[in-house]
Amino acid sequence: MSPHGFEVKEFLVERWMNTYENDALFNLAETDAKPFTLEELLSFGNKEGHWQDLLSMKLAYNPTLGSDRLRRLIASQYEGVLPEEVLVTTGAIEANFLLASALVKPGDTVIVQSPAYQALYSVAEARGAKIKHWRMKLEDNYVPDMDVLEGLIDERTRAVVVNVPHNPTGAVLGQEKLQKLIAWAEEKDFWIICDEVYHDIELEKDVLASKARSLSPKAISVGSFSKSFGLSGLRLGWFAANPELVEQCWSWKDYTSISISPLNDYLACLALENREEIMHKNIALAQMNLEALMQWFEEQKKHIEYVLPKAGLLTFPRFRDLPISTEQFCLGLFEKEKVLLMPGECFDHPGYLRIGYGNDHEVFTRGLDMVAKHVRQVYDKGR
Repeated sequence: MSPHGFEVKEFLVERWMNTYENDALFNLAETDAKPFTLEELLSFGNKEGHWQDLLSMKLAYNPTLGSDRLRRLIASQYEGVLPEEVLVTTGAIEANFLLASALVKPGDTVIVQSPAYQALYSVAEARGAKIKHWRMKLEDNYVPDMDVLEGLIDERTRAVVVNVPHNPTGAVLGQEKLQKLIAWAEEKDFWIICDEVYHDIELEKDVLASKARSLSPKAISVGSFSKSFGLSGLRLGWFAANPELVEQCWSWKDYTSISISPLNDYLACLALENREEIMHKNIALAQMNLEALMQWFEEQKKHIEYVLPKAGLLTFPRFRDLPISTEQFCLGLFEKEKVLLMPGECFDHPGYLRIGYGNDHEVFTRGLDMVAKHVRQVYDKGR
């Protein structure tokens, strides 16, 4: 814990995105599925009826926990989970903030699957936790090593934070490994916080474990409408956990966002009621983009190492002997072509790139062509 109290590190990924994404013409750093327009979303079902519902809606406070309808729809994604075990939040980022605030005390150990989206550990670190990184390595094809994880667990372990599928590598934690982790959590009495915001984007059949909350009372599932759904503008997420933890986090939520918008609550319900059709569209686009990306990687294999992602919308390749830093590479590319990539420095992994492949196909493939041109120029200049 900082001697000055609660101090949190600068959020490198979000600062990078906020600095550049609004001016990017080709955003290959985007982490979401292609966003739906409001018209496209309302077209599911009775469009005119949806419009009338929205136009007659009072713009008042929504229930802090989320509407009964929305909590019921979210709970139905899990086995044996009741609506009262769900808390709706302002994005998954608030869910993770509330969980760290409610669960973590100074001196606790929190283990995080790494490289990691910073929200999954920086709040816990600011609250005084000792952070241990369970590292996924490209040399191991980003396969999670359970023996390494077991060696990180100590008597002060309060939580193990996993991301399934993993951001940024696209790795997965299969059923057997998740069951083993759950057995350790139940035996040693720690929590599993499972960030599942990409869980619906399964690119290879049967590679993903069940959603964690369905498997154990020691597991917490975090979800979002931003990533798999392509509805980041709703700013809605949730977590599913036991009612006591929901109550604890509710106390923190009273000091953060209080409640979500009733408009967004309504639209989120519409998305969940049409989840299968939405995911069919988003997975088809992701698979088409991933096929183009794998061909591109093969063309660039002299300079870039990669691992085929099994699920989600992200991949984390590594340059071979890049003559400049990846941050310099990304800045030069943006300045010349307005193509945005995420440098590995934002994950404390210089030499790597995070690429998102869930967005518009034409934008994605044109962006890849420009990246290839920049790769050639950088390596030629560095000779």
